[in-house]
Amino acid sequence: MVDLDLLKIIVKKNVDEKRPVLEDIAKYLYENPELGSEEFKAFEKITKVLEEHGFDVEKGVYSMPTAFVASFKGKKDGPKVAVLAEYDALPGVGHGCGHDLIAASAVGAGIAASKAISGLEGEILVIGTPAEEGHGPSGGSKVIMANKGLFDDIEGVIMLHPSTSWGVGNQALGISKCNMVFKGQTSHAAASPHLGRNALNAATLAYMATHMLRQEARRDANLVIHGIITEGGTANNIIPDRAVLDFGVRSSDQDYLEEMVDKVARCGEGAALAMGVEVEITKGRFYSSKKLNYPMIRTLWQNYADLGAPVTDWEESVNRMPMASTDYGDVSQRTPSAGSYIGIAPPGTPGHSIQLAEASMTSEGLDAMIVGTKARGMTLVELLAKPEILKEAKEYFDSN
Repeated sequence: MVDLDLLKIIVKKNVDEKRPVLEDIAKYLYENPELGSEEFKAFEKITKVLEEHGFDVEKGVYSMPTAFVASFKGKKDGPKVAVLAEYDALPGVGHGCGHDLIAASAVGAGIAASKAISGLEGEILVIGTPAEEGHGPSGGSKVIMANKGLFDDIEGVIMLHPSTSWGVGNQALGISKCNMVFKGQTSHAAASPHLGRNALNAATLAYMATHMLRQEARRDANLVIHGIITEGGTANNIIPDRAVLDFGVRSSDQDYLEEMVDKVARCGEGAALAMGVEVEITKGRFYSSKKLNYPMIRTLWQNYADLGAPVTDWEESVNRMPMASTDYGDVSQRTPSAGSYIGIAPPGTPGHSIQLAEASMTSEGLDAMIVGTKARGMTLVELLAKPEILKEAKEYFDSN
């Protein structure tokens, strides 16, 4: 008979004991910020600590030099559950997205959980996912990992992210791109405009057409369309023969997102036809929307609540309007997942800012990281100790 309460006490005790190690990781990353695909110092620091605590670490997975999969097995084979580490920084800002705390927490949760699973079937994974901010060849590494099948045999994944408030189960928007290159004919803009075919006019018409899509957008799908004209001519007395539009399209509904990308593309096709120019359109997915899994969310939320964290009720969190996108969405489309937010800064502190980076090194920020680490470590152990949760999560995943 498994004493889950005792196992959670072991997790909490080990997180407290390892706090100096975790704070050292966070501080080291904060003081040595590295852009995505270039996180070599962070990679060495993190993997060394995991190896010192008995994890088998596979480095450079899927040809990404700073990606890794660290594993620790219980008494015998069984379900695999994972926490994810991010450790890339932002240019000019440093760890303004709090990835220093995400990395330290993932290491701590994995190590603490490993100390409590000697009598359980299953495996704890700490997965190093570089370049979440999209920089370099490893950009959006979770998408690469998901497409390669890494998460297909992992039964549950949990995530943490610093914020200005506490919550579990928030949505995230999927994001796709739609790039349009219009090609026309140059001519003198005053002497012979009738001999030209204005690519910029076509781009402008396409830009305005996308605005008109908003009136007919589904309100429950959280549609966002944002775009810029990256090229529009070389001189104002020359009819432009080339113009380029670059759109991002976001939605919390993955199927609807793909439908809207097609509609944006049709705006470009229609504008080109109207203005008598040619257009080349390139569509592609960046990140998928987050697929919510209520059994996983409830379990993670309860562990935060049991620790006394001021987490918003999870049913409120899952219904909040999503504000951003992440490659974690692609993980959630592959396996049952739950994400959480820890409050490290006052409300109103902007994300991706120096202020948020500085907040990660305050006592409040480090205390929040420790709470999040305990909650994730407790959840990892609970998922292995109560496989019925994973079964329920898989059934929910398959039916939603």
